[in-house]
Amino acid sequence: MSRHPVALLTPAFIAAVLFAFCLALALLASPRNADSFVLVGGAGALFFGFRVCTETHQVWKQFTAQLAARKALRRSIPLTRINLRKDDIR
Repeated sequence: MSRHPVALLTPAFIAAVLFAFCLALALLASPRNADSFVLVGGAGALFFGFRVCTETHQVWKQFTAQLAARKALRRSIPLTRINLRKDDIR
């Protein structure tokens, strides 16, 4: 368990950023009558929106399981005090 569980959601986050970019492209091109950009932005938004849902759905169970394992590991480690000699403190 060397990687943090949030690393599982990285592809979904990248797809969400690309979804937002494509949606902004489509919305900003619409009042300017740039139909080709509206079409490309709309198609990209649909594709990346679908990818966000599928990527998140695929890794969600692993993500929650790893978060629960990390929480259990944190709770099981006892807190110990470091005993230093008085000479080391001065």
